[in-house]
Amino acid sequence: MNLLIAIVAAVIAVIVLIAVLKIAFGMIVLGIGLAVAVAAYFGAEKLIGKGR
Repeated sequence: MNLLIAIVAAVIAVIVLIAVLKIAFGMIVLGIGLAVAVAAYFGAEKLIGKGR
């Protein structure tokens, strides 16, 4: 019985770990995307401002 509980706990721990890693990776990708978008915006502003 204890072995079954240990196996179930290990499976749940792995599932939770994967979920946390997915969320963390998603946040990192979101942050990188936001940084690229801001850089592109300011780059475009600079280029458009030069043309005037």
